[in-house]
Amino acid sequence: MKNIEALYKEVMENEALKAEFATAYREGNVGEFLKKHDCDATAEEASEYVNGVKDEALSLDDLDNVAGGGGGCGSGSCGESCTCYFSCDTCMGCL
Repeated sequence: MKNIEALYKEVMENEALKAEFATAYREGNVGEFLKKHDCDATAEEASEYVNGVKDEALSLDDLDNVAGGGGGCGSGSCGESCTCYFSCDTCMGCL
């Protein structure tokens, strides 16, 4: 089994996996996503990890993409802020 850090790295490097995670997050199925990808973390642990990573220093490119600090969708196709940490084109809508 892999830990959440290893799975998160895979997710961030793979657009299809990123979209699958965004869908699982939006639908409240993070636990099932973790099990499917052989991760030993709970949904709560995954949420804590992702929030911790999000709070770390951002690159200049990341800072350019922030719109009001509300999440990833401020610069997406819907123009709204959300907490999914992905653009609207990835998560297919705001939460």
